[in-house]
Amino acid sequence: MLKKLARTLGLATLLLSATTQALPIVQADAFSAGDNKAALETSTGLVWMDFGVNSHRTFSDVVSSLDTDYAGWRLPTIAEVDHLWTNLFGGLDEWSRLQPTFASLSTFDKNITMYDDYFNSLMGVFGNLVGLNGHYTYYRDDVLIYSADYTYKSSFAVFSDSGVNGFVNLFVPTDNNIIPRHAAFSYEMRIPFLQDISLQQSTLLVKKSTNVPEPASGLLAVLAIFMLAVRRFKFRV
Repeated sequence: MLKKLARTLGLATLLLSATTQALPIVQADAFSAGDNKAALETSTGLVWMDFGVNSHRTFSDVVSSLDTDYAGWRLPTIAEVDHLWTNLFGGLDEWSRLQPTFASLSTFDKNITMYDDYFNSLMGVFGNLVGLNGHYTYYRDDVLIYSADYTYKSSFAVFSDSGVNGFVNLFVPTDNNIIPRHAAFSYEMRIPFLQDISLQQSTLLVKKSTNVPEPASGLLAVLAIFMLAVRRFKFRV
């Protein structure tokens, strides 16, 4: 009986491990029920507006519309953005915190596509701009090694906290397995385009969630298996 219980609990543990490896964000609503234009950061309860929702408007335009078009939303703090991006990427081996104001991840000179499934899952929740075009060149010792045109999708936005500007991005080529994927977070003011973000398009906005996410159905199933196993053990000892 103890062996059977151990097997049951082992299965429950395995299932529990699998179901808890969920994304740090889940889809949420931004303006109306079911619009799926936001992402809920489950560890903080913060709701972040999807990338792309205001990508056609400048930072200044978005800020001036916080009491109208974006009523209920606000600019995030540096700490909130830092937590979000670290939460999304900090557990990946290539994530590097080079200094307090800058962190990044790149699959350059590694298994280029190793995180593609994860990145695409994040973009599936958080939104992105697709069909963008770029040109890539790679030199080594002033010798051109590789050059290519490519298309890509990107989640990019700027933010500002008490006059300190910053940005986040996630960049994934869609038709090339040689060009590195990249993610970054920074409020390093020496970066030229952060000196004035008034005309930058795509702005991070956040609000507090009024809903607490329900446990995943898979997790509930695991708990049910566990409780059933315990009950059977009690009745048969």
